[in-house]
Amino acid sequence: SIVNCHTMSGQQSEDAIPVLSRPDLPGNHTAAIESLLTHYSKTFDNSKPEFVARAPGRVNLIGEHIDYCGYSVLPMAIDRHILIAVGYPSNARSNQNERSSSTLRIFHIDSSDRPAATVTVEADGVAVDKENLAWHQYVLCGFRGVQDYLLKGGGFPQLDINLMVTGDIPSSSGLSSSSALVVCSALVAMRAYTGSLSLLDRRGMASLCATAERYIGTEGGGMDQAISLCARPGQAMWINFKSGLETRPVNLPPGYSWVVAHCGQVLNKAATDQFNQRVAECRLAARLLSKNTDSANMRLVDAQDALGVTQPGAAADLAAQRLRAEPPYSLAEVAAELSVESSALSAICLTSEAAKRLAGFQLRQRALHVFNEAQRVLDFRDACGRAGSGDNDENLAARLGELMNASHQSCSELYNCSCPELDRLCQICRDVGGALGSRLTGAGWGGCCVSLVPDSRVEKFLSSVRDAFAGPTGLVGGRPFLAFASSPSTGAYLLQLN
Repeated sequence: SIVNCHTMSGQQSEDAIPVLSRPDLPGNHTAAIESLLTHYSKTFDNSKPEFVARAPGRVNLIGEHIDYCGYSVLPMAIDRHILIAVGYPSNARSNQNERSSSTLRIFHIDSSDRPAATVTVEADGVAVDKENLAWHQYVLCGFRGVQDYLLKGGGFPQLDINLMVTGDIPSSSGLSSSSALVVCSALVAMRAYTGSLSLLDRRGMASLCATAERYIGTEGGGMDQAISLCARPGQAMWINFKSGLETRPVNLPPGYSWVVAHCGQVLNKAATDQFNQRVAECRLAARLLSKNTDSANMRLVDAQDALGVTQPGAAADLAAQRLRAEPPYSLAEVAAELSVESSALSAICLTSEAAKRLAGFQLRQRALHVFNEAQRVLDFRDACGRAGSGDNDENLAARLGELMNASHQSCSELYNCSCPELDRLCQICRDVGGALGSRLTGAGWGGCCVSLVPDSRVEKFLSSVRDAFAGPTGLVGGRPFLAFASSPSTGAYLLQLN
């Protein structure tokens, strides 16, 4: 159930990816889009783009590292986004099928509003270079995902276009800048190749984009792409991955804000080993708990079913009994317990080079985090469902804060995906800023935390946390301390200009 959007041609279905005309444009997006259009015109000899695609970043309120295990998560889109203006060179405005060249010219505007980078690539059969993790590779992920989809239906025409990219999502910060770039690029590609966005609805496009981002080498689960496409203003979204993609809007308690703060450390999950190693450990834990070696895609949510329990918290209790904490498991040991060859188990579970570099696997710790985190998501969702129903909203907010704090502790101690700077920032947000709850958001190992703060305390929270964490200079890692409150934003859309 998604907010209806309108175009000049009438009302769209709730599941359709919105195509807006200028009168429908959200007011707080107008200035950024107009600035992008001005830069496009100056760069391309006063020509005008034909459309603009927009995809938001996100903050995950709870449910970290469990989407790729088949469990549900609870993110919201934020008021920061990627924008791409798209137009055709003057000599390429004729019939698309008659174009002699097939070229993507990708321009990027940095935070100083200068055209900071230009990349030109052959558009036919886009290839993503996993060894070159420059920003434009995520644009190519979106294009390749759409090309692969269209090839199933017969192919795609030549394409000669200009793309001008900008955005205000901090990179490598846990706010999904890379996924927003993939989503935005996929919208551009689908519209440019087919003339519309009607072939896929929001969920179909989210699944396409989740697959497309894996071309970069990260074995993610799909949360970031799903919230970027399916978000609705004013509400978070419960997103379930157990069977396909299920979304359900969630009302958040009134009178409270969600404040994002950056710890100063950054980590590109595609450029490091930790993320894919955790994925592999969860796969091994699922097989060891379920004793299942037949399924090529055995997740911890499937292991819960095999254990015969209905709640993930109960699965955590069984995992605590059946898996040891130390020493770490070896691949040979897991294979022996499952009566399979190590090479066969490796081929199914250790599909990344990062995972193959692990000598030992912390299966108990990873499973306990995933099962208990999945339970916290359900408890968080159910508590939000009682907001405004006569229950005391202060008590509900306090409960949400408790769940967030427990989530961060689990991420730090069981999943080992925090870092000292993030731990310190979360503690300051609680102890100095007065947050009811604070936890890392995103993959972790750096980046941002999200805090639940009463509306009446937001300004005081921002100043006190800045002073305590960044000190008198206000700098963290040589950059100004970044913190901002965000309301749940609308999802991705395309703005038709002509």
